[in-house]
Amino acid sequence: MPDRINTPTSVIAEVHGAQDKQEGTADGAIDIGTGVVTYKDADGNWRVRQASANEDTARVAREARDPPMSLGSVGESPLDDGYAADDHAFTVGGRSFDKFRVRLSTNASADPIDSLVGWDENGHASDDTINGTDPVDTFVARGIEVIERTDEDDLLLIEVL
Repeated sequence: MPDRINTPTSVIAEVHGAQDKQEGTADGAIDIGTGVVTYKDADGNWRVRQASANEDTARVAREARDPPMSLGSVGESPLDDGYAADDHAFTVGGRSFDKFRVRLSTNASADPIDSLVGWDENGHASDDTINGTDPVDTFVARGIEVIERTDEDDLLLIEVL
């Protein structure tokens, strides 16, 4: 893989066409690089919530870049500066062949490369189980490359189906 793909400074690795951006208020704590769902509340305001296990969504929480709200002050990169409840959260939706860096689940197999992946109960990418027991059965992407990190969750480069 080219170095630009393996550099964990942005959720977005490669997009084809215009980015599908959506912003909203976080329902709870959300880690950057996890699966999320956006929706409108009863007042018509955009909200962002963590994806649940096996949720059919290719939307991912992304680092705040417009303007940057962090310069990687937590952890190894801006991907480590998550959102707290009621923070203004940024997301990006994936289309076929778009590539994102997402958090790799501890429930994933030892080698998720070239495997179909979905979301576990924490919104992390897994090709095996959602909680250590129940299988992933809703797939949203294909694992391409594991990006190992020493101080934070490993990342998985995925390609949206």
